[in-house]
Amino acid sequence: MDSDEAPEPERIHATGAGSNVGDEQFVWPWMGVLLNVPTEWMGGWKDGGMRRGGILKERLLRFCPHMVIPLGDQFGHHTGIAIVLFGQDYACLGKALDFENHFEAQGRGKRGWEAHTFRPLPGEIFGWVALADDWRTAGLTGEFLRSHGGLKTIAQLESKMQSEMQKLALLLSTRKNLDKEKKMFQQKPDATGNLEFEIKQLKGQLEVMKQKDSESKRKIDELNKELQEKDDKIEYMESIHGILVTKDLKSNDELQDAWKKLIKGLGDVTSCRTNVGIKRMGDLDSRSFANACKHKMSEIEATILCSEWEDEIKNPQWHPFKVVPDDGKGKQKVIIFTFIVL
Repeated sequence: MDSDEAPEPERIHATGAGSNVGDEQFVWPWMGVLLNVPTEWMGGWKDGGMRRGGILKERLLRFCPHMVIPLGDQFGHHTGIAIVLFGQDYACLGKALDFENHFEAQGRGKRGWEAHTFRPLPGEIFGWVALADDWRTAGLTGEFLRSHGGLKTIAQLESKMQSEMQKLALLLSTRKNLDKEKKMFQQKPDATGNLEFEIKQLKGQLEVMKQKDSESKRKIDELNKELQEKDDKIEYMESIHGILVTKDLKSNDELQDAWKKLIKGLGDVTSCRTNVGIKRMGDLDSRSFANACKHKMSEIEATILCSEWEDEIKNPQWHPFKVVPDDGKGKQKVIIFTFIVL
């Protein structure tokens, strides 16, 4: 059984037709509400599903809807309510307002729906753009609008769009500058070639500097090595010098000790009247010797005696002492030869 009689739709109470779009809150993305949509009985079910939605979309093609969605109740029966989806941009808003004005001009807008007090005729569809009061209403319409959209004013959308336009303008300006720079760059191949040549030269200079630094480092290492060897040699020589100084001091101490022992030994083997010492054998003082001899002899004799003493002193075999036995008793006497008695 086919019928275009629509069920009693849910009542949607609103404040007006929404013709004033200044600060009015719209459901966004833009949506329209259709009420008293005809249904058909098919196999015991009220059908207004996808097939009916497709028919409605075809009837609304001049408003460019993206989709028309009939709403069903908990049993899957079509309720005579449908939601029209228009989109998000300003062009879609214009189509949505045209959609509302179309129904308003026929007295089947929001004001006409609120004003009727009798059951609407079958096929007499009412429609308008969904606003804040539709979004907040109870029932299937409000539930669908709240789950698929939010509330925005035109001012909010304009602000957002202005921000997006500024970003787009900035991107376009940046792209334009990049294209300009790219074009200038393509028109100056010589400048690019010169820059590449300069880069190549700088790389070559850097490589030469690295090689020079390597050679300088090698020379510095060699000098440091030579300096270290000389420092080691100086340290070795100072060590040897210290050893020699120590040995010299030790030898000198040993010599002094031996000398003291020798003097002591000579004192032990001589008589108590003997005074043993060391006398440098050298030249006589002729003047002093002559003055001393004047008291005992003539000047000529003094000169001869002085000459004889000088000869004896220079003779390494000459010794002024003579040891003779004493009465055969095994003792010895030391006789000192004296040429002159002062």
